[in-house]
Amino acid sequence: MPKVAIVFGGKSPEHEISIISAKSVFKNINKEKHIVSLIAITKKGEFFIGEGCFDLLERGDKNNVKKTTCNIFKNFDVVFPVLHGPYGEDGTIQGLLDFLGIPYVGCGIEASSICMHKGITRDLLKLYKIPQPQYTYFTKKGKQKGIERSLKLKFPLFVKPCRGGSSIGITKVKREEELEKAIDLAFEYDDEVIVEEGINVSEELEVAVLGTPDDLTVSPPGGLIPGDEFYTYEDKYLNSKTEFRIPAQLDDKTIEKIKNYATSAFKAVHGKGMARIDFLYDRQKNMIAINEINTIPGFTEISMYPKLMEICGYSFEQLITKLIEIAIAE
Repeated sequence: MPKVAIVFGGKSPEHEISIISAKSVFKNINKEKHIVSLIAITKKGEFFIGEGCFDLLERGDKNNVKKTTCNIFKNFDVVFPVLHGPYGEDGTIQGLLDFLGIPYVGCGIEASSICMHKGITRDLLKLYKIPQPQYTYFTKKGKQKGIERSLKLKFPLFVKPCRGGSSIGITKVKREEELEKAIDLAFEYDDEVIVEEGINVSEELEVAVLGTPDDLTVSPPGGLIPGDEFYTYEDKYLNSKTEFRIPAQLDDKTIEKIKNYATSAFKAVHGKGMARIDFLYDRQKNMIAINEINTIPGFTEISMYPKLMEICGYSFEQLITKLIEIAIAE
């Protein structure tokens, strides 16, 4: 049986979400087919191994864990990173595992680092003529010129950290006087900020992709109507006001178009293993725009990725098994 390490936690602002996702993966992984171990990374970047890893990160309980180093990965046949955001989803852990020669679930360094940076992702997708909002991105040093470029876009605007997820640090800006404050907030989470032109969105659509560019399973889109102005962190994980439609109620032609865009996007970034590709949809105009590509999508019990894969015939357990098989085969 392959020895699998589920690694989670990390130094990202999405540390807590990583724990929730990892619990779901641990609960649903087939333990008759895999020898499973838990590896926790603290917010300080310390590595621990042991059955008490969840208690360590949630309560600081160091019983049933042992401090270790990244060399521990050499003891496993495959690693399942459940690390959302920087230092986990950006190619960092992937580069370490490649250096150690250990197979791992999900995208490689290339796709991970590209997709983690919203601006670079948009630059690449523009070459593939995949529709998306108008945008600009800039560093702290280029803030003033960035504001000037942002004001040439149509309001409302969405201001985001270039590298981040779970809607952390994102603001919807409706007026010019709100812009700088929103940019400063985004800079608290990253040293680059992207400002995107808001489009009229009746719902957000998400597509789950599984496999390799030559052998892809692409789900029909799932729909969500946010309970807030947009799909905020609070709406995702605290208030739960969002209305989900799985699958989304769309005509066949629109579904096929969205799936084709998702396939093109996944191949454009050299994706592998898995991704959740998000779209903005104006139902009245039948207008589609890609929003972002998530290379380590949420794996909580309410997350869209496993729910969409279920439509494609994969139970949560089967999905995890398939992802591990893809990692080992590659």
